[in-house]
Amino acid sequence: MRKFSTPQKIYEIGKVKVGGQPGELPTFLIGSIFWLGQKMVSDANKGIFDAKAAEDIINRCQVQSDISGVPFALDIVGTTETAFREYFDFVSANTDVPLMLDAMSPRTRMAAAKIAKEMGLQDRCFYNSVYKGVKDDELANLKESGIKMSIVLADDPHDTTLAGRMNVVEEALALAAKGGITKPLVDTSMPAFQPDMGSSVVAFPMMKEKYGHPVGTGSGNVVTTMGWVKANIAKEFRKGTVTATNAILQVMGANWLMFGPAEQAEWVFPATAVVDTYIASAAADFETQPVDIESHPIFKMFA
Repeated sequence: MRKFSTPQKIYEIGKVKVGGQPGELPTFLIGSIFWLGQKMVSDANKGIFDAKAAEDIINRCQVQSDISGVPFALDIVGTTETAFREYFDFVSANTDVPLMLDAMSPRTRMAAAKIAKEMGLQDRCFYNSVYKGVKDDELANLKESGIKMSIVLADDPHDTTLAGRMNVVEEALALAAKGGITKPLVDTSMPAFQPDMGSSVVAFPMMKEKYGHPVGTGSGNVVTTMGWVKANIAKEFRKGTVTATNAILQVMGANWLMFGPAEQAEWVFPATAVVDTYIASAAADFETQPVDIESHPIFKMFA
């Protein structure tokens, strides 16, 4: 952990701030809801789900955020335009946190961005994602939507080294700007558990020093792909390995993390808050202070 010489940008999305020097802001957590295979979703194409279960997940995240001081967004995972309309209607009525638009299909992502604009949600929505190879029509649609924040992938499938990530991110950032994105969240692209995964982690300080944008990645898929963990660790104990994964990412400079299913809130938020408290305490030696001391986890811990 260190203080970066490049000014570190802080972006606002809804009521949340993300970015800055280590210790200035707590980690921005992004938890997935309505993901494919989630038990509460009975028809992913029509967006039919158990409203009581969904409300419970949202409330659990909010309670943990209030207790810990760690802000969060909900990653709205949709497979169709119809599903996104149902999900947006429900979530926007039950919480005011930021919402990430997440779909495998570019066509569905584009539809989600249009819906966000129709519903007047563009100021609290962000896009997942802009990457090398994204088409011009998707960028035009994104710009038209008025959404200003997006995940920007530093991902080159043909070069997964640190150099590959550093080379491709410049092109991805230029594409994001073409799509009207003024608040990029750089994603160093954490791969499934494999020997070269460390290059994603070491890219955090390199990206922050060069560009100053908030950096992070999706940590939710790492432990689930670790064969050693599956073979040797009982399910009830695997959470410790996920906590360790998030902690190292925070210490290396992550400003935001996609941590997987939002129903993991009770153990992800407190662990994140403890690490944020250590970081804020250490940052004081570099003359860095929390932007809002009363809402930062360090205040919650020592109040």
